[in-house]
Amino acid sequence: MYRDTNALIDELTAGLEPVRPLRLSSGLRFALAGLAVTLAVVALLFGIRGDVLAGRLDPVFLLSAGLFFVLGLAASVTVIVMSRPQVGRDHGGWRWAAAMTALLPLSGIITWMVRGPDAVSAATVGQGLECAVIGSMLGLLTFAVLTFWLRRGAPTSPERAGLLTGVAAGSFGIFALSLHCPFSDVVHVGLWHSLAVVVSAGLGRLVLPRLIRW
Repeated sequence: MYRDTNALIDELTAGLEPVRPLRLSSGLRFALAGLAVTLAVVALLFGIRGDVLAGRLDPVFLLSAGLFFVLGLAASVTVIVMSRPQVGRDHGGWRWAAAMTALLPLSGIITWMVRGPDAVSAATVGQGLECAVIGSMLGLLTFAVLTFWLRRGAPTSPERAGLLTGVAAGSFGIFALSLHCPFSDVVHVGLWHSLAVVVSAGLGRLVLPRLIRW
């Protein structure tokens, strides 16, 4: 039986409501708001390094914190873009930030080898693991924000989205903790602060795909 095309279209679209588009600027504001809350938590619970408050910034601190922030920002932008798949869109810009940040663990390993076994003691391992664990935990808010954003969209590669969400969360988490951590030694920062990013990336790769399947 013939049916009027316009009537059929009206029937199919009845009850549909307009959906607000996922904008990069909106997603980035969400991510940075999560980072701001994380920084406030660090300031209230742990306190800020004295040299930061005094404006006497250690070069290792300045370089490492800057690299972790840039990596977290680049990974966050990539995750937000991945929520809106588009043919021909490149999601590889974060790799440049990751390559630069990878110089930190590389420098830490080389310095450790030059200094010898005494460069890492039981005490420094304990301090390092504490930073790695707390830094990873501080990234949970960023992880939650980006997961929420991905669930609103339709990422075509949940595994890759999970990896990058973990990278963003770990980077922002350890960046926030860097404002408290009193250690600016390249071995400590290169090994243990970087470990927070690696652990978060692995957990994101394993956990997040189950949360955003569609």
